[in-house]
Amino acid sequence: MRVNSIDNINMIPRPTYAVIDLERFLSNIELARNLSKSDIIAVVKADAYGHGAKVLAQYAYNELNVTHFAVATMIEGIELRKTLPDTNVKIIVLGYVSDSFVKEALEASLTLPVFDERYAGVISHIAHELGITAHVAFEVDTGMSRLGFSHEFELSNILNKYSNLHVDYAISHLATSDSDNSYAHIQTERFDKFLEINKNYVFATSFLNSSGIANFENRWTYTRPGLFLYGYESTNVLKDLKPVMSLWSEIAHVKFLRKGQSVGYGRTFIAPKDMIIGVIPIGYADGYVRSLSNKGYVFIDSVKCSVVGNICMDMTMVDITSIGENCIGKKVEIIGDNIPANVLGSLAGTIDYEILCGVSDRVPRLYKHREGYFEIF
Repeated sequence: MRVNSIDNINMIPRPTYAVIDLERFLSNIELARNLSKSDIIAVVKADAYGHGAKVLAQYAYNELNVTHFAVATMIEGIELRKTLPDTNVKIIVLGYVSDSFVKEALEASLTLPVFDERYAGVISHIAHELGITAHVAFEVDTGMSRLGFSHEFELSNILNKYSNLHVDYAISHLATSDSDNSYAHIQTERFDKFLEINKNYVFATSFLNSSGIANFENRWTYTRPGLFLYGYESTNVLKDLKPVMSLWSEIAHVKFLRKGQSVGYGRTFIAPKDMIIGVIPIGYADGYVRSLSNKGYVFIDSVKCSVVGNICMDMTMVDITSIGENCIGKKVEIIGDNIPANVLGSLAGTIDYEILCGVSDRVPRLYKHREGYFEIF
């Protein structure tokens, strides 16, 4: 559905909705490329961190010729392949695909990860049954202690045994690019050692993640921006990043409290004075996490309004005493320029990644185009 103005609220199927700014998304891609001095593998796992992988990947491909994407699961990869059927578009699965579904992944022309010898054998066996060469990303563990071969591993140990595996990429992942540069440098040295050991093989390389792009010089074929594309990176050193998602709702009901009355489940808020409370149709089932109870705040008419009482599954109550009672239908900024996701994450005792990924699929997404119109999904 297409609307010309966000003020056409009656056309939005729910008064709680997320706005995804496509112009900001493109700006972040261009910034990632400029800082990387290379092309990127755009990480669109977890439904593009809650922003909508199909829409954003298609837009990045159409507008900026982004042709490399990374996902976490086979299902994410297959769904994205339906959107981007051109096999010149590379879709890399970063996480584990169950042995029993490797066949489906290969049939969808997904690039699978290889992180141990057993799994390499599984992929090779199924590729042989299909009569194809399996394109893989060779994962190197340089210090994350998650998936991957030792940085001292020789590729010949795998490729001499499984000749139908083609290594398209060698990749590793920084554990502390946002917190401990000395350890990141150790990981860099380890990755370089792996590349030196296997210098007789030709493949693309990828090492830097979002904070890595912001804090280190890229020397490899591709970087892998994830959170970066959506307007954040954990060290907050970049001022040109533009948050892509904003989250909005409206005041649905006004309640008058007398001093001593309570709000919500568990009576965790007792009114210290006579107050006016606004009820907002958003709750933890929408991704507005319960840990923001009595801690979070929203903005209404640019006025900061505190969350009072426990956040419910579908509703949240805020103090609107300073605004007054005539505010039914007023827009409420939940996430946005006044309260970005990293600030909300700090209030909730978590990280911006979790806040963005947690915005549930029952919240409609409105995609704002550069030309000013919106599409609703």
